[in-house]
Amino acid sequence: MFVAIFVVALALIILIHELGHFVTARMCGMKAEKFFIGFGPTLWSTQRGETEVGVKWLPLGGFVKIAGMSPYEEYHEADRDRTYFAQPGWQRAIVISAGSITHFVMAAVLLFAALAFIGLPPEDEPARNEIARVVEGEPAEQAGLEAGDEIVAVDGEATPDFAALAAAIEPRPGEQVRLTVERGDGTRQVTVTLEEHPEDPGNGYLGFAPARPAHQPLGLADAAVATVSGDTSLPRITVVSVSAVAQALSPEGLAEWFGTFDEGERSDEGLISPVGAGQIVAALGDRGAFFSILLILVEFNIIIGVLNMLPLPPLDGGHFAVVLVEGAVNTLRRARGVAGQYFVDPSRLTPLALLVILFFGTVFLSALYLDLVKPASQLVN
Repeated sequence: MFVAIFVVALALIILIHELGHFVTARMCGMKAEKFFIGFGPTLWSTQRGETEVGVKWLPLGGFVKIAGMSPYEEYHEADRDRTYFAQPGWQRAIVISAGSITHFVMAAVLLFAALAFIGLPPEDEPARNEIARVVEGEPAEQAGLEAGDEIVAVDGEATPDFAALAAAIEPRPGEQVRLTVERGDGTRQVTVTLEEHPEDPGNGYLGFAPARPAHQPLGLADAAVATVSGDTSLPRITVVSVSAVAQALSPEGLAEWFGTFDEGERSDEGLISPVGAGQIVAALGDRGAFFSILLILVEFNIIIGVLNMLPLPPLDGGHFAVVLVEGAVNTLRRARGVAGQYFVDPSRLTPLALLVILFFGTVFLSALYLDLVKPASQLVN
């Protein structure tokens, strides 16, 4: 269920990003010819006014096609005044940056909601060994365990909290263990055969979500303050997230990350794909860690928003850099009395764009491979 929710969340994030481009383009008088979610062959499309709206086969993003992104491409002469290149530089900059801006707006809204309605857990208080929910059809349910049961020992070894319980269970997939369970005022012994974790192969699995320390909702006013200042604020999370990604994408970080592919345990400092993020969300959902799930979506929006504005084609930041270069060159041309406007020829940027696509494509496929062979859910443990 949580994976499905995460997939829907990603789809909404892509949709809102593209709406940012689409709405601002329309507000600036530009003609938006196409609005698509995904890439590749068209799965479905329909005409809405002057815009073709649809979905393509590969759900790895989306795009808004605006007429006349440069004077070097074909466009209808009747649409000239509504082309992208015909608009002032500041309007083009707004349209290009609008997609990334939506990510920071979404991040702020999600963080505010998490703080206001879920709240922060008490500091330094670990998840308990009490069962909050059993997973249907899994060993915990089959053994008759119920919400409210407290597993105080495994094979006679005390498990005072969930971390100790997980440490006792995870190394023993397929083995039979004896649990000491407290229910109400009584204590009983339960024998159960552990299964292998469906999302973390090689680890034992009992199939329940632990009770977690009660969160403390901050309320609307305090949440608004905490969103903009403090250890859990958007600026703080942005700095930490961007620093971590910058380190991971550095030559040293990539070399270290690729070097861990053949090691037994996965590094918690490497990159993950959307599939890995979904695995983590599923693991957190099973544990009832809903604040952490929203925090992942906050960080995801921040990272996408920042990466998308890197001054590299074909990213939005590459288009933004072109606007700045054209503006600077045309300012100098006017100062020198040179007639006509200068525009960057997109074909000159194609080699660099292909290198950028190759780099991020390689990183994405490598992260996807790692998430499939070493599920990112094990990082939750």
